Formats: sequence, C-alpha cells, structure tokens
Amino acid sequence: MLKQALLVLDIQNDYLSTQARMPVAKHQIESTLNCINDLIKRAEKSNVPILYIKNEFERMQLFTNFLRKFTALKGSKGAELDERLLIRDGPNFSKNEADAFSNPSLITYLNNNGINDLIVTGIFIEGCVTATVEGALARDFAVTVVEDAVAGATDLSKEAAFIKLATQDILILSSEQIFESDNDQGEV
Repeated sequence: MLKQALLVLDIQNDYLSTQARMPVAKHQIESTLNCINDLIKRAEKSNVPILYIKNEFERMQLFTNFLRKFTALKGSKGAELDERLLIRDGPNFSKNEADAFSNPSLITYLNNNGINDLIVTGIFIEGCVTATVEGALARDFAVTVVEDAVAGATDLSKEAAFIKLATQDILILSSEQIFESDNDQGEV
C-alpha cells in the first residue's frame, strides 16, 4: 500500500521575491505558488504530510556559493520560505545539495512514517526537483511530479526537464489530478 507525502522544494525568497538573486521565470511564479498552495490545502484535508525542504548553504562554500550567486545562505533573508507560501504544521528539512535526499533526516522521517509515495512540487524543475526525483527513484520511492506546481529558470529549461523526466519511471500529473479520489468522495 502506498502512503503519500507532499514535498515542497525551495520556495524561498532568493528564487521568488522581487529581489531574488537567482530567480525562476517571473511569469511562472504566481501560477506555481497558487498550485502549490492549493495542493497544501488538499494534502491537509487528506491527512497527507507536507514536507518543506529548502536550500541552506554554508557561507564557507565559497566557490559553489559564487556559482549560485550567493543564494540561500544559511540564516539569510533569502534562505527563508517565501511569505506567499502556505506554511502548515509539518517537518522542515534543509539541504546544501540539489537532491533533498542528501539530508539523512529526510530519509529517516520518510522511513519512520512508512511513506513510500512522493508528490513533488517546487523549483527549479531543471535542478533540485529533478535531482530529488532521481534521489527518490534510487531509493525505490514512487514519484509524482506535479507539472503545474513546478517552475524553472526559463520556459525552455522547464520543457527540457520534463522531456528528461518523462523517460523516468514516474507520473507527471496536473495539480487537479492530485488527491482526485479524495475530492470526488465529497461531491454529490
């Protein structure tokens, strides 16, 4: 039996705010946030755990920080979750690599709670989202990427990431298809 969790990746000021150091495509922000927030509400109604995952890079990582434009430095305003994101009770995990599974606490949490099916949302689809999907598959998790709840640096990079992900053993669904059976049960 599959037990789900909703992963919300890197919805942070340094990627989404007007002062973002490394922004996603601006025209993707509002719709992506709206879809993620809607999924958070529906996950909560369905008793699906919501896991917030964010980048927090150590200041001592000078070379890689330079390449990342000094984004999401631990303790900085840029590393904070975007204020437009719905924050619910749920675990928060930090990472300093693209793959969320680089944090052993995430793996421990998922295993301890019997979670084996991940619904993945967030940014950047061509970076951390893809790396996390690959990390999940390497650990035998079922994975669904929500196509309208992810954003990329450009439309082209987002499209290329989906072409790559389509070759993986995952589902790619719209946000309307997530928790669909739960929504149908309440309708008459």
